[in-house]
Amino acid sequence: MLLCLPGVAQAHLLNMTRVNVTVSDEGQAVVTMDVDLTKAMEGGEAYYALTRTTEPQQSTRFAQLLAGLEQASQISLGDKQLSWQFSAVSWPDAPAEDFTSGLAWPMTRFVFTLDLPDNFTRSALVAVFTDAFKFEEPIALNISYNSEQVTLSRWLVRNQASPAFYFDAQPPAEGLTSADVKLWANYLKQGMLHIVPFGWDHALFVLGLFLGVASLRQLALLITGFTLAHTVTLGLATYGAIVVSGHIIEPVIALSIAWIAIENLLFKPHPVWRFMLVFGFGLVHGLGFAQALKELGIPSSGYVGALVSFNLGVEFAQLGIVILAFVIMKLIKRFSRLTAMVTRGGSVCIALLAGFWFAQRVLG
Repeated sequence: MLLCLPGVAQAHLLNMTRVNVTVSDEGQAVVTMDVDLTKAMEGGEAYYALTRTTEPQQSTRFAQLLAGLEQASQISLGDKQLSWQFSAVSWPDAPAEDFTSGLAWPMTRFVFTLDLPDNFTRSALVAVFTDAFKFEEPIALNISYNSEQVTLSRWLVRNQASPAFYFDAQPPAEGLTSADVKLWANYLKQGMLHIVPFGWDHALFVLGLFLGVASLRQLALLITGFTLAHTVTLGLATYGAIVVSGHIIEPVIALSIAWIAIENLLFKPHPVWRFMLVFGFGLVHGLGFAQALKELGIPSSGYVGALVSFNLGVEFAQLGIVILAFVIMKLIKRFSRLTAMVTRGGSVCIALLAGFWFAQRVLG
């Protein structure tokens, strides 16, 4: 089940967007962008047709692409957003089948220039690539200045601001501020909200684990494995090192919930098997958490703090679900006949709901 993920991630790395910003000592900035236009053109056939027109740069569709790129690619110097000037475009020289095969990714190169003020070295440069254009992710950004003696390289996702680029390579020293605390508190809250009330699929996964364990020790081991796994993929995905389509992630998450519930009903799995299974599913759930974090937007400063706070919020919400379920089961155990009924009935409900979600996410 998980074997497909590395291949998908690798495919996205091969056609990821590449952006190089080169700034000379004189303040001349050149931006080179290598972009796969398949999504932006809504298909490989249309992409190929555009590249084969007599003068594609004169077409209305090209003007739309260019406007989208310029709107989505925001490079700021201090508090001022810089204006772009289109310079050149190089179209891929590839056969038609490369545009539709799924095994080749023709890239188009755009070249822009930016006008920097005379005192440009006194301010920091920050880049953001938004949803105004359908970029393939991750977006590999490289900024260089002064014959590449000062550089910054980072993989980004859409709407994620790059770290500030300082031309003298010496960022100002900053301590912990109230803004940092406010930022962390907000991401902690958002992490909790992603479980309850906006992430019932993840909540039901944890509840399914609770219904299938024989002891709190076993549950603690499973939750620990699940946490470690989704922390790894959450960090890698938000950093841009792993990119997997939500069309794959969401159905697999639903399938993982159904699997756990069905195991509860049919047989008692070996603890080692269940731990390995939960760890594997945790890797997928982490990709789902990363999708939610991406929608919130990832700050350029306080990046690690925001990531950790969001993850802690997820864990607090999961812990709250487990504690609530434990208290309820304690009360139910006073009525011995109800215990098995609630355990099996709960697993049946979870399996049915997860099966519905799976069908809905695959077909919809």
